[in-house]
Amino acid sequence: MFRVGAVPLWPPILLIIFSLFFNISASLAEERYSLLGNLKEDFTYIATSPSRMDRNSALVTLGIIGTGVVLYTQDDKIRDYAQDHQSSSADNISTIAEKFGNGLYDLAFLALYGGSGYLLENEKMQETSLLSFESFIVANTIGTVVKTGAGRTRPNEDEGSTKFSPFSFDSAHTSFPSGHTTSAFSIASVFADEYDEPWVDVTAYGLASAVALQRVYDDKHWASDVFAGAVLGTVVGKSVVYLHKDKKAGNVYLVPITIPSEGKYGMVAVFRF
Repeated sequence: MFRVGAVPLWPPILLIIFSLFFNISASLAEERYSLLGNLKEDFTYIATSPSRMDRNSALVTLGIIGTGVVLYTQDDKIRDYAQDHQSSSADNISTIAEKFGNGLYDLAFLALYGGSGYLLENEKMQETSLLSFESFIVANTIGTVVKTGAGRTRPNEDEGSTKFSPFSFDSAHTSFPSGHTTSAFSIASVFADEYDEPWVDVTAYGLASAVALQRVYDDKHWASDVFAGAVLGTVVGKSVVYLHKDKKAGNVYLVPITIPSEGKYGMVAVFRF
């Protein structure tokens, strides 16, 4: 999927999506939704969040940091346990769970969901799709910067949980935080906050948690990596909803496209004037 012969399709697809959002939405005379404006606001809000921290927020933050530190000290033991309890059934579940944190599958889902909202004239679905898309971008941008700066070695390299190679660009040293987990929770948190229904919370966070467990099971990440990814994705998702929930998204939609005869799949942004 997402290939024509040996050539991957996702780079041009993503380029088209971002170009449409940035260029066309910026030209709207009466803008109801601006991706560029929202992203700027998101990054500013998150970067300045420590200045708004009160006592309760500080305690929660310390608790999260403490949990992360504890997991870090137990990373090797958790990895050993996960690798000692492999099975064919768990392998099959792991293969499915991975898809829920895979960026291309996540974007395809958001395109399908947003496109369905457009066809059904359901603004809630459209808004949720766009906010999730926005959260996905912000969370993964931050995550990628941290990954590169930290340079933590992946567990499957067998170099131990304390090996770091800062500012490394190869995949073997981009373990912290988990990108799959960040993606899954950045979307799950938006859906949970947008719909505020118990079954949505359980489903969204349940699937995101399955992704986190899969990354450890598949020996791609340490436990502390997925914990950091879950925190990052959730914080960004909730921040995006808090900042933009009341903004209307009626001028722009994500719509899935497919050309089966050529094996092409992707999505486009549709703007209504």
